[in-house]
Amino acid sequence: MNKTITQIAIGVALAIAPVVSGAATWVADYSFNADVSYDDNFFMSESEQDTVVYSVKPEASLMYVSQVAKSQLDARVALRRYSEFEQFDSEDPAFDWKNSYKTERSTWGLDFGYSENSQRDAAELDTGIFDSNSIVETIYVNPSVNLDITERDQLGVSLNYSERDYDTNDFSDNDNQTLGLDWQHRVNEVISTTAMVSISQYDADRIAISSNTTDYLQATIGFIYKRSEAMTINGSIGHFETDRQQRLVFGPVTLVSDSETTGALVKLGVSYSYEKDVFSFNLSRGLYPSSQGLVEERDSIALHYEHQFSGRSASGINIYWHDTDLESENRETITVSPFYNYRLTEKLQLQTSYVFRSYDRQSTANKVESNRVKLGLRYSF
Repeated sequence: MNKTITQIAIGVALAIAPVVSGAATWVADYSFNADVSYDDNFFMSESEQDTVVYSVKPEASLMYVSQVAKSQLDARVALRRYSEFEQFDSEDPAFDWKNSYKTERSTWGLDFGYSENSQRDAAELDTGIFDSNSIVETIYVNPSVNLDITERDQLGVSLNYSERDYDTNDFSDNDNQTLGLDWQHRVNEVISTTAMVSISQYDADRIAISSNTTDYLQATIGFIYKRSEAMTINGSIGHFETDRQQRLVFGPVTLVSDSETTGALVKLGVSYSYEKDVFSFNLSRGLYPSSQGLVEERDSIALHYEHQFSGRSASGINIYWHDTDLESENRETITVSPFYNYRLTEKLQLQTSYVFRSYDRQSTANKVESNRVKLGLRYSF
């Protein structure tokens, strides 16, 4: 499948490139973020250790838009320094390039990107290992096409490939590739029905320790209900099946085991945007390919609310809950983050936030918490 994805990605890129290269100009946007934060439990452990984090992140965006094509390149680098833990200092570059091309009855797309990040930044959702200074390199390529089959029916085909490589052997280098088919039927002006099926292969390898291959199938049916201009409700239910082969290495001996699992997929989303208020709520049960070589089952709830007090100030809150269910353990994460932003000038914005985190790893029978306060400035050129 990897070879197929690469061939299609190159084909889409060649189709889009002549249109984009013919553009007269690119629209450029630049910004610079600088912030300082205090974290009272940096390693999310029972023996709390605090630190001050200094961060700067310059960003640049180049975009071209015409009646039939759009191309946007976003590049950034995040530089972080820690007052107490210099071994975690990092310089993380990243870029994303998104392209689309429209014809009368189709829309072709090609997204790809690269990033470097500290693995501990994803520890809440991934492994719960907060004391690792491993760096993960991520590459993704996502070609797609949406076809208008009839006036009411649209079919989407996508090929998604991602690869994660770690600079230590604490985690499993892995790649995940997915072929997906999406269908949407517009019943009337307010209701549409949806159906999705995808097949994926996840390969993970940790040198001299383990390797895993997981094939998994997902299928869902759902709806999109546009209740009003301000509110949209969507939901789906479905089924998944996984087939995993695990190889554990013990010196010269390799143990091979096979396992199969099945389960339910659920998704419910509500979005509301009217005048000065923006609200969204998402609930899901789905699969997540982790850095430990496993495809994990996860329940998630996310809530976002923001109120615009004036043209210069806004405040809101983000709340997240995740519960990961494994054969060996359960992991539960809760994050609550209120924020307040104030535009000092046309180009300069003050950004403040507070983050409370709670992490419960049942295998160790301990629940840990942390508090983080951040103050930052964003300047848009």
